[in-house]
Amino acid sequence: MSEETTTEVVEEEAEKETGKGLRAQLEASIAREKKLKSTILDSAYTAIGLDTSTGLGKAISKEYEGEASQDALTKYAKDEYDWEPPEKEVVHPQAEAIAQGQEQLEQIGQTAGSISTPTKGDDLAEAEAKGDYATTMAIKGQQVADLLNP
Repeated sequence: MSEETTTEVVEEEAEKETGKGLRAQLEASIAREKKLKSTILDSAYTAIGLDTSTGLGKAISKEYEGEASQDALTKYAKDEYDWEPPEKEVVHPQAEAIAQGQEQLEQIGQTAGSISTPTKGDDLAEAEAKGDYATTMAIKGQQVADLLNP
């Protein structure tokens, strides 16, 4: 059995080194390279704002054979089609957090204005309505004390 296994291994190695085996390896390598290039280019198209399913993005994707990088793709689109990438809005990293905080402050300010704090007059009216004689007299006494001691 060991002779059969050794013979098969030697035959496989010999086949890899022949023209047929090398051709198969070359085709497999080319297929892998095309797949990797396609993956890289798909993300590059998305990053520069081109849609490969319609319009200019579709035209470029069918004919572009250059380097698989975002910079090379952008340069090709500019040179061949006078295409300019869309301007990206530069936003400070904390700007969104600041905007959200400002919105929360505005909401708090709006609701704070609608809440009225009870006055001594309101407290007095409430105590009289409930029939709470002790609270009513305490509030009236405090009012008299405030009038006498400015």
